[in-house]
Amino acid sequence: MATFKDKLKLIESEGYLRKRDVISLTTSSHTQIRDKTVTSFSSNDYLGMSTHRDVISELKKSASQYGIGTGSSPLITGYTQSHQYLEKEICEYLDTESCIVLNSGYMANLCLLSIYDKEVNVIQDKESHNSIIESSKLNKIKINRYSHLDDSQITKHISKDNDILFSEAVFSMTGDMTNLKNHLNIKRKFNTQLYIDDAHGFAIAQKSSNNTTIETSCELFGMKPSDADAYMGTFGKAVGTIGAFICGNKDLIEMIIQKGRPYIYSTSQPRCMIDATRKSLNILSLDKSRYKKLHENITYFNDACKIKKIPTNLNQVPIKTIFLGNPHLALKVKELLLEKNILIQAIRYPTVPKNNDKIRITLTSDHNKKDIDNLLNTLENVICEKYT
Repeated sequence: MATFKDKLKLIESEGYLRKRDVISLTTSSHTQIRDKTVTSFSSNDYLGMSTHRDVISELKKSASQYGIGTGSSPLITGYTQSHQYLEKEICEYLDTESCIVLNSGYMANLCLLSIYDKEVNVIQDKESHNSIIESSKLNKIKINRYSHLDDSQITKHISKDNDILFSEAVFSMTGDMTNLKNHLNIKRKFNTQLYIDDAHGFAIAQKSSNNTTIETSCELFGMKPSDADAYMGTFGKAVGTIGAFICGNKDLIEMIIQKGRPYIYSTSQPRCMIDATRKSLNILSLDKSRYKKLHENITYFNDACKIKKIPTNLNQVPIKTIFLGNPHLALKVKELLLEKNILIQAIRYPTVPKNNDKIRITLTSDHNKKDIDNLLNTLENVICEKYT
């Protein structure tokens, strides 16, 4: 049997070895890494809320008053008044019936399917986030996967008996968007359940309606989060803190409390972090300046890519990717940009399928036009000859 050392050598030779860089984060747009300060296009802190002074002050105030940890799971003594307030406030922001706060988006997706007894049929995109895939596998639930974004394949997987269409609103490794309106129409036509994972759309998605005071991907399609049977959003990205939530009807949320094993058996989030999240959401519901700046940056990036003919997704999301198809090349491009004081990420198997390697860029409201120009000019010099 091969030793761990042998297996690690093989992973490295294939270009798939993962390494952790030690960083010192200053803002969502600049990072200290390898003893130098670089412009970072790798953070999911899309609105720069992790360093907002008022959010930090609220966390300090709460920690001084209530301490750091809760000391137990939510079903023992870990469900505080702050947790209850946050759940109620999210319902008000999103106009939903009920809500539950969890420790992470991964945990939330695991909980969503742990409430079933194998009697459901889950239909999901082949490029769904690992948490959606693993949730189905761990709970031993039947899975049917359709080709990426090919909604025409969905109906052939419908069994007409306890079907769940589990939709990722914004795909984290491509920046692609699901047409949620199509999925809502399928739900209504075939009486399926619709679960929406909006980890990368919550609080930043471009809106075409004003159904809620906090932005979600649903509004882009003229929907509301309550149109779905379950709507999941996270706090660790646009909100700048940590954790996640699920909205749904009271029965769904109560079932998660009763049968959601990751929720039942985990120590709850610290009260001070919950209060920081509440403060961040309050700011984002009232002040849209960071939201507007982010979308200005996305538009500026897209327009510049069109002019420079840089092959990337040109939709109105902050995740941008460039396909390379080779893990060694993806790592090389990352290192070449780092030499120019720009941090982007090389995305490789198993995060994406083999031969689907790419570089991933994330934009934030803290970036300025000079940052974006420097990135694109450097990219143009480093990789665009691959496409000419």
